[in-house]
Amino acid sequence: MALSGRNQKNVYFSRSSHLTTKMFQPLGQAVSRAWPLILLVWGVLVLLVIATAPDWAKVTQDGEFVFLPTDSSSRVAEGLYRDAFPDSLEGSIEDGSSIQQNPLGSTVVIIVRRTDRAGGLTEDDERFLDEVLRPELEEIARTTGHGYLSFDGVLVTDPATADVPVARGVWTSKSQKIGRLLTSQDGQATLILIELKTEFLDRSNSLLIHRIEELVQNVTNRDNWGEFNIAGLDLAISGSATVGRDMLVAEHESAAKTEWFTKALVIVLLLVIYRAPLLALIPLITVGLAVEMTIRLLRIMADWGWVGLFNGIEVYVTVVVYGAGVDYCLFLIARYKEELERGLTIRESLATAVHKVGIALATSAGTSICGIGMMSFADFGKFQQAGIAISFGLFVVLCASLTFTPSLLILCGRWAFWPDIRSETITPGADWSPRFSLLSHLQEQQWLESLWKKVADVLLARPATVFLASLAILLPFAVVAVKYHDHLSYGLLSDLPQDDASVAGAKAVQKHFAAGYAGPTTILLHHPDLNIPEGASGSGPGEDFAEALTAALLPRLSDLEIADIRSQANPLGMNEDGPQPGRGAAVFRSQAQRTYLSSEGELSGDVIRMDLLFDIDPFSRDSIELLARAEDAIRDALPQAFAVLLAERRVDEIEEAADEAGTEIDEDAVDVDLVAKSPEIVAKANEMAAATQVVSVGPTAGIRDLKLVTDSDQVRIYTLVVISVYLVLVALLRKPAICMYLIVSVVFSYLVTLGVTFFVFWMRDPANFAGLDWKVPIFLFTILIAMGEDYNILLMARVEEEQRNSPPVDGVIQALIKTGSIISSCGVIMAGTFSSLMAGTLLGMIELGFALAFGVLLDTFVVRPLLVPAYLIVLHGGRFGRLGPWLGAITDNQVLIADSDASKQTQPESQSAS
Repeated sequence: MALSGRNQKNVYFSRSSHLTTKMFQPLGQAVSRAWPLILLVWGVLVLLVIATAPDWAKVTQDGEFVFLPTDSSSRVAEGLYRDAFPDSLEGSIEDGSSIQQNPLGSTVVIIVRRTDRAGGLTEDDERFLDEVLRPELEEIARTTGHGYLSFDGVLVTDPATADVPVARGVWTSKSQKIGRLLTSQDGQATLILIELKTEFLDRSNSLLIHRIEELVQNVTNRDNWGEFNIAGLDLAISGSATVGRDMLVAEHESAAKTEWFTKALVIVLLLVIYRAPLLALIPLITVGLAVEMTIRLLRIMADWGWVGLFNGIEVYVTVVVYGAGVDYCLFLIARYKEELERGLTIRESLATAVHKVGIALATSAGTSICGIGMMSFADFGKFQQAGIAISFGLFVVLCASLTFTPSLLILCGRWAFWPDIRSETITPGADWSPRFSLLSHLQEQQWLESLWKKVADVLLARPATVFLASLAILLPFAVVAVKYHDHLSYGLLSDLPQDDASVAGAKAVQKHFAAGYAGPTTILLHHPDLNIPEGASGSGPGEDFAEALTAALLPRLSDLEIADIRSQANPLGMNEDGPQPGRGAAVFRSQAQRTYLSSEGELSGDVIRMDLLFDIDPFSRDSIELLARAEDAIRDALPQAFAVLLAERRVDEIEEAADEAGTEIDEDAVDVDLVAKSPEIVAKANEMAAATQVVSVGPTAGIRDLKLVTDSDQVRIYTLVVISVYLVLVALLRKPAICMYLIVSVVFSYLVTLGVTFFVFWMRDPANFAGLDWKVPIFLFTILIAMGEDYNILLMARVEEEQRNSPPVDGVIQALIKTGSIISSCGVIMAGTFSSLMAGTLLGMIELGFALAFGVLLDTFVVRPLLVPAYLIVLHGGRFGRLGPWLGAITDNQVLIADSDASKQTQPESQSAS
């Protein structure tokens, strides 16, 4: 990184010199005088927050859907389910309260299959499952309470829940209630379900999953178990709880690898630049301290209820703060070296450096904080929390860069440049760059300066050609981004490494069962005047209503890609002959009624449940459209079902009245089908159908709300980020039209980056590419716009300064040459820091790391040195004609005025010097 004091000199805002004097000169003097106290204060603060910060797991929240707004359809449905079916949430599956899974809980799924014979599972296999595996699993479920294994292998439990089983029970093919649903049609596989009371991303699931995995591994590694020959029997584990556990592990591993890779990369880059270990360590220590302070303070504030934190937020904070913080330190060190070369003492140099650089760093950080802070206006909780946490981290690292870094430099003194110090005394002209560093070598050879001179010569000769050629090369990728901007993946399995246990198990399940089996959708129908009474032995109006509703959906099963419907009329689903209402004994019907019809509290008889299993992956984008169509189909079928319900009530009233009067009844008057077609009943049925609330619970319902909320957040955040950054630019540069072009250039860079990212990850696996992770676009846009404008601000500030003493076009060229090295070097470090996200295991993190690194490099080496200067040369060259002044071109009159002002400023200085 070419941080020559001569090249970096005067990069900062000339207009802001009075602000610098007022705001940062006292700070620079204070740091130079009280540096021991500053180091002591920072040390005490770090020790204090380390000692008082609560455990990370206690103040962070897991999950995705839990961060949706409370008025989201799926969150409303969850609340309705809790109120309508409270018995299904905590009770054991043996207590008869339900014959289906709790849609708000989670499951561990073990698929047992035999593919080495045509007939599939043998009788011995069935006996082994029933006599050995099931009892072992039931024992684990019964004796394992809430708890989790930390990533260091330490068991963590809460005394209040350590003895409370996390599982509701175990379902197998021998279970009387849903056993037949757990065997595949080809007979080669069967499922064992361990139903949990907790959500799938709950940490307390991990201990149970760990013990189940040990049992499965033990079975898999043996050919015989007592009298049973189990050779060739294949067991795999999956289920929502297992997927959640793997997500938590992957997030932790990604965070650890990202942090390690970030530190290693920064150390290597700084050593390459300086070849001075202490000088390389000072930025690293500063930023590391700032990151640690930020994370610890966020934990304290979360414990106080001031902020919310999601598990994994530390990755975003670490990467962004490292990237920005190292740049801040490098700018400060560059100015420090310049002042040393002028012959100032160490303390004087640092006081002056803070004085001169402070406004530039504050402006850079302020732009980023303002832009990224706009995420706090999102509806989705994770975006809100990320906006607050990252902005807070940038503020902390700015404070550390302006106080802690100069204090460390004073502490190290001349030894900061060891081992290349050649003089005990600081003298003017002494070279304080390491003698054999890459930086000093490049400076001596003038390679960097000559490179940027060549770029400037090409731009000066053919600015329009360079502009149009760059645009032509990049535009196709921007078109790809616009066309496929909503081609996003919401799937959890696609984000995990493909060799994870849950992914392999899910693939095994999908080979023998419908894809929707992994995440059934529960439909809830609520009408305050439904008042369906409990029928004798479970039969009655509720069963008839469900049967009528199912019958109305039958003609559309293929169109809706529904593999199965489960309801009070068909609690075990449908077979090839269609629904089979009323099957089973009276006890089974009674259990079905408690499962599918609310029977307690204020909602008793007012809420009906249906379970839909789709043929497609419940986490795919297509499943969102299918769910919407299925809900519409149910709404369309409601009038028919309500007509049957109301007709039965009318017939019951007629029969009751006839019994009391002792009169005969006309057969047509008690024909339910005829009564259901009467105008009065039809009108009432339509009225009730229109007033019925239809909501969904399940993964597809969750990702639908996730898409709706994040789509809305994208529009809001994109607008706020652009407006806020634009206003900052206008306030600093006072050229609205040129500032608008700078914004457009960075937005264009974002579109190109997004298009390239789509292309690269599609090329990795064209057949299975499900789209970019849904978090990538919004984080990419916010960070690129907020932080990418920093380099444009520095370039434009130098352009303005050069144009005061040179013609407008020459000013642009000189600014490009003089800022090229420092800005490009900072861009490389920033891109390298962002690329550390690719060290993780989560695909979404890898995609975001690639996109951010590529976007920063694109801004650094194309937008800032080519598109922006080319446009300015064309503009100031007068090629826009009469539109030029409106677009920000400098006119001849403005040049004369600037020359006159410069002359007036020069005369007093000359007189003073004489």
